[in-house]
Formats: sequence, C-alpha cells, structure tokens
Amino acid sequence: MPPASIPRCVEDIIFYYYAKLVIAPSAGFRGNYGFIIDTYKHLKSGEVQMSDYERELLHIANMPNTCAFCGSKDANCQTTHVVPRSLGVKPGMHNIVYACEECCASKKEKDFVKWWCGDLKKPRDKLPRVPLGLYLKIAYELHKINFSLNKSCHGLEKLLV
Repeated sequence: MPPASIPRCVEDIIFYYYAKLVIAPSAGFRGNYGFIIDTYKHLKSGEVQMSDYERELLHIANMPNTCAFCGSKDANCQTTHVVPRSLGVKPGMHNIVYACEECCASKKEKDFVKWWCGDLKKPRDKLPRVPLGLYLKIAYELHKINFSLNKSCHGLEKLLV
C-alpha cells in the first residue's frame, strides 16, 4: 500500500506502483522510497511519462517459452490476457503474455492482480514486472478514456473494479 502521503485516487495508485515496481528496480533503487516518491512526483507533474508498451512486448518476444507469471520454462506456453477482455480492454498484443499451463489454468480470465494477491496469496511486492507494467498501462488508459483517473481508489487490487 502506498504511504499516507500518496492520495488515494486511481492516477496516484497507478503512478506510485509504476514508480515502485517498474522504474525503481530497473534503476537499481528497489526499496529506496525516496527515489520511488521522487519518481512518483515526476510522473504526477508530467515531467516523466510512463513508457509505451514496447519494453514489455520486446521482453515477451525474447522469451517465448517462459511463463510471464512464474518464470518457468515451458515449451507449451500459451498466450493469456493480463486484464480480462470483459473489462473493456481493446484487443491487441499489449494485453497478452505467455503463461505455462499451470498458470493459465489457475488464472483463467481473472484480473491479474486479484488472481496473484487473492487466489495465489502472493505479495504485491512480488508481482512480476512485465505483466504488472502492462497492467498499469492498461489501467491508466481505461481510466483516462472513462475520465476516472481522479476517482477514489484504495489499492492496486481496486484499480479495475
């Protein structure tokens, strides 16, 4: 959960987790909350933008036999949606990752974060980077087109309710 200084609205939750789980680790600052909060503030002010989908798509393309969720190598990996299509996500590669048979069977068409934290009971801090990057970008786009970025939100699991 973001610190109390982070407002509890959709855009802030997205920017906080993007700074924490995408930008900070790649820059070698995992756990450095000063850097995370600084990055969040830069995202909020518009000085920094979330990257496009290319980074995640390149990673997926370079690891076709690797599960994006558990990291296992599996020649029978299947494609699955990070965010269920039933939530209004436009079709496209930006919402698809490779997953092993076990993760596919478990996740089905469930919301990625709710499946990970709820069904699997794994911590938010262990969400896999590529699916989370896609998830946050999709959530941002969905809320932007629905004019709901300023809507109250009390956690990552509540982004796509």
